[in-house]
Amino acid sequence: MGDKKNKKKNYYLVDYENVHKSGLNGIEELRRTDTVIIFYSENADSLSFELHHYLAQSKAVVKYIKVDTEGKNALDFQLSSYIGYLIGRNEHCKCYIVSNDKGYHNVRDFWKKRDAKIRMVSCIRSQTGSTGVKKSNILETLQEISLNEEEKNLIAEIVKQQLKTGAPQLSRLKTNINNELIHHFGTEKTKTIYAAIKPLIK
Repeated sequence: MGDKKNKKKNYYLVDYENVHKSGLNGIEELRRTDTVIIFYSENADSLSFELHHYLAQSKAVVKYIKVDTEGKNALDFQLSSYIGYLIGRNEHCKCYIVSNDKGYHNVRDFWKKRDAKIRMVSCIRSQTGSTGVKKSNILETLQEISLNEEEKNLIAEIVKQQLKTGAPQLSRLKTNINNELIHHFGTEKTKTIYAAIKPLIK
């Protein structure tokens, strides 16, 4: 029987061995109804004090599962099994596999055929925030600024790449984008550019 109390909950299953701390980017945007489950092994078992502090600021429930069994794919198998456990408890939940390992595509496809809600993302922010911004959106916001097409395309590429790379905190992500724009366009011109694109970075 499904767990009615967990209805509409989101679960983020993090393959920490694969994505490390970059996979946790965006965790500060989650809600109390969200749960993050970090799967890690001895190959990747170190979390800095800064990262612990960052995780503690999240409203989401954060759990840790250490994979003790040795073997090349031990973490993958246990994470995949846990998804089945979550879906069995609550068919209405949404599961996000936070990993760049394409092997999980088989797990996602298996459950999608059974109407389960599963997505693969490279980091939590991929689902919650700015990485979904299209290049066309960025170019559109730059229409009112005196820039040539080459400059507009460069700005769009800078923003997209920074959003993809991510940062532990949204404020740091914004700073990184601003600094790279300054590197290419100088301080004064960047003020105008950044003011235009800032609403997209969230």
